[in-house]
Amino acid sequence: MFFSKMTLDRDAAISGRFRDLVTGPYQVHEVIWDLFADHPDRKRDFLYRAELTGREPVVYMLSARAPVYEGNVWRILSKPFHPVLQKGDLLNFRIRINPIVTKTEPDPDRKRIRHRHDVIMDAKRRLNEAHSSFSMGDLVQQESVRWLRQRSEKGGFSLCEDRVIAGGYRKMQFSQGRKKNTISISIVDCDGVLRVTDPDLFLQMLCNGLGPAKGFGCGLMMVKRADV
Repeated sequence: MFFSKMTLDRDAAISGRFRDLVTGPYQVHEVIWDLFADHPDRKRDFLYRAELTGREPVVYMLSARAPVYEGNVWRILSKPFHPVLQKGDLLNFRIRINPIVTKTEPDPDRKRIRHRHDVIMDAKRRLNEAHSSFSMGDLVQQESVRWLRQRSEKGGFSLCEDRVIAGGYRKMQFSQGRKKNTISISIVDCDGVLRVTDPDLFLQMLCNGLGPAKGFGCGLMMVKRADV
């Protein structure tokens, strides 16, 4: 595996050339996919996280192959990724998640249909129906931590929940394909501390990503050793 950091070339940053390429979330998605498009039938074998709102846009990537770029807009630095993990290790983590769940529901024709639900909007709707007061920030924190906790065992980790912060809930909307179908993805940024409970499962989770919408910048968990 390779961990890569992609930043703007200095001249491109000054001239603003990158804005011709990156006009929205789907264009970011296309830029990243082009780095690994060595074959028309190639399946995605990478994860990424794009930070484009600050002064210096940056994209982090974890991939089975090193990205290949021959343009003059971006600079890419890559290094091998072979973490040595042990049970009980404490790690700081950052991850952008798409906190949804899939529910099977009956329709009028007595067929069962699978629907994806935004867990935060579901919780907000339930509280509104119950006429309960709540803080949106607290709701994002509570439901995002719950979503992570529900996936932690299979991911080989446990959360230090008092050291996890979730925020920045927002929706990305963009058009995809020739028919310009509108896609909407809810995302939350989570930072915190976790404990490795199964090194093999944890490494598998790091390489495969956590949750849905991996092709659109979600699911990449970045980690480093935590201060005890």
